Parts: sequence; C-alpha cells; structure tokens
Amino acid sequence: MALITNFQRITESGLTPSVQLPTAVTGDTFANSGSEIVYVKNGSGSSINVTIVSQGTCSFGLAANVAHDKVIAVAAGATKLIGPLDKSRFNDPTTLLTKIVVSTVTSVDLAILRA
Repeated sequence: MALITNFQRITESGLTPSVQLPTAVTGDTFANSGSEIVYVKNGSGSSINVTIVSQGTCSFGLAANVAHDKVIAVAAGATKLIGPLDKSRFNDPTTLLTKIVVSTVTSVDLAILRA
C-alpha cells in the first residue's frame, strides 16, 4: 500500500494532473480533509472498479449503521473525478487516511486533486 502525498491544486489557470500508477491489490491511501478529488483515468480496454474503503457507517440506501464500501465503475477509455469524500465514512479513525483500491492497475492513472 502506498501513501499518496502529492496533492495537486486546481487553479483558475487549470491543471494538467501529474499521475501515478495505482498500487496493485493493496491499494493506496491519502489524507482526506473532505475536499480532495480522486482522478482516475482508465486507459485499458475494459471497465475497472475503484473502491473507496468504508471505515465508518452510512445509512444511505442501506440499513442504519451499516459500513459499506463505495464502488465506482470507470469505463474503458474513460476518466472519472470522484469526491469529495465524507471523512466520517471513509477516514480510518486511527490514521485519518482514506484507502482506495483499483481493480486493475494496468494502463490506469491516479492522482489526488484539491481545489
């Protein structure tokens, strides 16, 4: 698991994100203040899933107080911006980090952006 510390600011002039390859299997973590955006570009030939690992509870669409991960599909050739992410649901209570896992890392770019 890799800790992403390269947060990139989006400015009035725009931003061309510097990307990295996601960490296979174990995923990546980042300090989530509740204003970050996860940038995922899927350059592969098939759809992938990005899983934001739940640490807290959420009652949206499920029984109250059930912890559940957020899974976002990113189609082949597509780019998705995910977030901002709720700190109480996604931050580990000890490390205060949010964990993301990408189902396939080949030809996938990842970045953490801030406004």
